Amino acid sequence: MRLKAGLRGIGGDALAVGLGQLAAFIYPIISLPMLTRLLGVNAFGRVVITVAVLQLLVRLCDYGFSVSAVRRMAMAKSERERSEVIFSTLLAVVLLWSTGACVLLLAVSIIPSMRDDFVLYLVGAVVILGGIGFPSWLLQGLRRLRLFAVITAVSRGLALVGLVLTVRSPDDIEWAIAWQFAPPTIATLIAWPILAPRAVKWAAPSLKAARYALTDGRHLFLSSLAQSLMGSAPVVVLGLISTPVHAAHYGAAERFGNAGRGVLFTVTDALMPRMVDARNRNSRGASSPAVIMSAIFTLFAAGGIVLLIAAPWFVPWYLGPGYDDVVPTTQIIGLALVASGGIAVLMLDLNSQRRYSQTAAAMMCGAIVHIIILVPMAMAFGAIGAAWALVLGELFITAVLFVLRWRGRKPGTDTPEIADNPELADAQPTNPRNNDTEKEPVDHDA
Repeated sequence: MRLKAGLRGIGGDALAVGLGQLAAFIYPIISLPMLTRLLGVNAFGRVVITVAVLQLLVRLCDYGFSVSAVRRMAMAKSERERSEVIFSTLLAVVLLWSTGACVLLLAVSIIPSMRDDFVLYLVGAVVILGGIGFPSWLLQGLRRLRLFAVITAVSRGLALVGLVLTVRSPDDIEWAIAWQFAPPTIATLIAWPILAPRAVKWAAPSLKAARYALTDGRHLFLSSLAQSLMGSAPVVVLGLISTPVHAAHYGAAERFGNAGRGVLFTVTDALMPRMVDARNRNSRGASSPAVIMSAIFTLFAAGGIVLLIAAPWFVPWYLGPGYDDVVPTTQIIGLALVASGGIAVLMLDLNSQRRYSQTAAAMMCGAIVHIIILVPMAMAFGAIGAAWALVLGELFITAVLFVLRWRGRKPGTDTPEIADNPELADAQPTNPRNNDTEKEPVDHDA
């Protein structure tokens, strides 16, 4: 009975999030061929490059909170502690956006090749501001996964309606950029009226609490930044060393891989509370860490194989004329998706143990190796070379994470992250109500 209940629990969590993400697929499924046809290769290439750069701002605002805040929510023992996590994280996100947007827009205004598209970056940054309030980490931490799935699907559907109504030609490229980042903004407007009356108790945010949120997630931010660099660098490099056409070819292929990663990494993040429970309770059977990890990797492998097999007939029909060269690049991206499965399960395992610094080190090393390989391969083989560089980079990260996983915890420590970083322990006052080491600092002045 426990085996069946465990499988139902894992499957229910994954199914709820997965169905929501699959429903959200309506947006990329329709928007991608629509943009390739209405904008043309050159304008679509500009969109791909702009979105790739703006994704760095999105990653900065996420900062790893999709893991660290979810884990802290799972560990919180009271409603007050959960509220402190919520509002300290929100304040930290606002500070990150303010800093990142200023730096980004300053860089765009200075760099000649980007200056002509300043308005596109400004529009994107403003829309991203509206979306940083979407508490995906809150919904996952509260285990409101069905609500998370519904809001995700509805917000993507409404963004698609806006895209269809406003984008008609290359002259509407600003609208195309805006709707790429609009779903989280729409989700924010839907989620908070539902959550605020019951699930959230007001707690005045403080800089001290926000500082702790940033300190707790800083290694995860490095991991997130590395992932973003690996996703954005090929498009930017191809745009710099060749033309927007080559960037468009890679960007179109990578959209298929990103669609799979978007669903599957969201499922992986949503299973963090269950993984923490399995670790803390030393669970066996269907609720064990090994079963959770095996299920996730199977999903990634299945997605990569489907992309590899279906690309030759699906891509030309789907994207339209002028994109036949995208087929082999898409197949290589399918292989990269399988490699991403190894990264996902190993990071989930390490992060559930709070070994953030190790996952960050692996991701940053992988990003450096990827960029070193990327430049010559992109120069020599274009989009196909960039795709193979992605595969090699992700295989390297998987290998490093695999080695780190077996190093284990240091003897006599329960939380390796704090053992490796004494300043984190100093930033985290103990709570007399509970002997757990991981507690959100309480702002007594509030």
